[in-house]
Amino acid sequence: MRVGFVGLGVMGAPMAQNLLNSGYELTVYNRTAARTDPLVARGAIRAATLAEVAARSDVVALMVTDAAAVHAVCDGAEGLLAHMAPGTVVVDFSTIGPRATTALAERAGARRVVWMDAPVTGGDVGAKAGTLTIMVGGDGKTFAAIRPLLDVVGARIVHVGPSGAGQSMKLVANLVSGLNLLAAAEGLRLAEAAGIPLPVVAEVLPASSARSFEVDKLLERWPARHFSPGFSLANRTKDLGLALDMAEALGFSTVLARAALPAFQQAVAARGQEDETAVARHWDGPPDP
Repeated sequence: MRVGFVGLGVMGAPMAQNLLNSGYELTVYNRTAARTDPLVARGAIRAATLAEVAARSDVVALMVTDAAAVHAVCDGAEGLLAHMAPGTVVVDFSTIGPRATTALAERAGARRVVWMDAPVTGGDVGAKAGTLTIMVGGDGKTFAAIRPLLDVVGARIVHVGPSGAGQSMKLVANLVSGLNLLAAAEGLRLAEAAGIPLPVVAEVLPASSARSFEVDKLLERWPARHFSPGFSLANRTKDLGLALDMAEALGFSTVLARAALPAFQQAVAARGQEDETAVARHWDGPPDP
């Protein structure tokens, strides 16, 4: 199976590296071409164009920022879809929401290209270790065919349902984790305001009913104010907005997510490219000019 990989950022680069390590013939493309250099040095093939990726691949994996970025690499005369042979499979690891996914899947299907949505969770740590959780939407037969590839980059692979279902599940998961993170940040800052020493907070919260992955992540990063992403505030806020869009389309009334969104929006305006845990700085006010 020949694999193309488009998007070599914080998540995509280690995922592509794991595929290369597992023996896949890998063709890589990134808008900033220099990001392909480490993979090419280890045996990947650098593609100069998206058409070249399409021509050299049975499966093309995408890991880009948002729906606009997916459209940018797939649409138009120079995009992937225009150059893919019938039977090619697109595995979109990006988080773009179910509405955008189903539209892309229909357009791909018109060209006899199979679109599988496969958003991931587990952060850059999981991407490096190959332990991501992957939520897949799309055809069951194709899911079975690409399962060996997914097993290289993830430890828990779940076929959620038809096209778009993986995206829906990812938005649910990110809504819950985002609210968890904001609650952890608010609690931490409230403890500081109450004069409780940080070591005490770090001893109690993970051993209490408040324990969570987000609590652990925040307590790991907050003492040193280490906010190199990880998973950026911008992406966290984008995903929360997508979850609210999905809820609105379903006629589902959210309560906590709608209340949380302004805090993330205010934080992202000042610190969007920092790690999501920088939302705890919301209570500091805007950064110094």
